[in-house]
Amino acid sequence: MSFKSKLSQLNLEIDTHSSLSKNRSIVDGYSEIANRLNRVANTLTEEVNKKHLVEQLARHGGMPIDPEAEAFAGVDKLFELLGNYQALWEELKEKSLQEENNCLYQLENGVKQKAKELSEFHEQSWQEWVILKRKDFTVPDLILENQRNVYKNESLYKTYKLTLESFNQEYDGFSFKLDQYNRINNLVEKLIELHGQMNTDNLPESVQKFFNSVNNYKFSRPTLDLLTEEVFIWLKENNMLSKFMVTPNV
Repeated sequence: MSFKSKLSQLNLEIDTHSSLSKNRSIVDGYSEIANRLNRVANTLTEEVNKKHLVEQLARHGGMPIDPEAEAFAGVDKLFELLGNYQALWEELKEKSLQEENNCLYQLENGVKQKAKELSEFHEQSWQEWVILKRKDFTVPDLILENQRNVYKNESLYKTYKLTLESFNQEYDGFSFKLDQYNRINNLVEKLIELHGQMNTDNLPESVQKFFNSVNNYKFSRPTLDLLTEEVFIWLKENNMLSKFMVTPNV
C-alpha cells in the first residue's frame, strides 16, 4: 500500500472516529436532558400525589385546601419556564444545555423551590389534621388507668392501648401513601369509638386517692381513714360498695 493510500485510510479512520464521537456527544446530551426532565416530573408528581391525599383530609374532619394559599402562588412561572425551554429545545436540541441558553437550569431550580413550599404546606395540613383527631380520641393517663382499676374494664383498657400503639407506629412511618392514610384513618375511627365507651369522669381527689391505695394493695394496705364521707357517697352512687371488704389490720 502506497503512502498516499495509507494516509487516505488514516484520514478515513479519523473521520469515522470523529463522526462517532459527535454522535455519542449528541446521545449523551439527549440522555442528560431526559434525566433532568424526569427528575423535574417526578418531583412534581410526588407533590401532586400528596395534594390528592391532603384533599381527602377534609372528608374526615380536616380543613379544605385553600386555593389561595401562598404555596400555590407562582405556579404560572413554572409553566413559563417550561415553555421557554420547549422553544429552546426545538431550536437547539442537545445544544440547549449550553450555559448561555440554560433555561433547563432555571426550570429545575424553580420546580425545586416550589416543591419545597408545597411539601411544607402538605406536611402542615397533615399535622393539623392529626392534632384535630388526637383531641377526639386522647384519654388522660389517669382516666385510662381508671377503666381498668376503678371500672374493671380490662378489655377496653387493653384494646385502646393496642390501637393507640398501632396508630403511633403508622404515624411515625407516614410518607403520604394512600394505603398508609387509610390505615391511620381506620385506627383513628376505632380510637374515637373506644373513647366514647369510656367512663371519663374526673374523680374527686379523695376518691382517686382511695382507688390508688386499693389498687396498690400489694405495697400499701388501704385503711378506713381513706373511706371518707365523700368517698363513701361516691361508691354508693356508683353501686360499688359491695365490691370492697373490710378486714382487720393485724
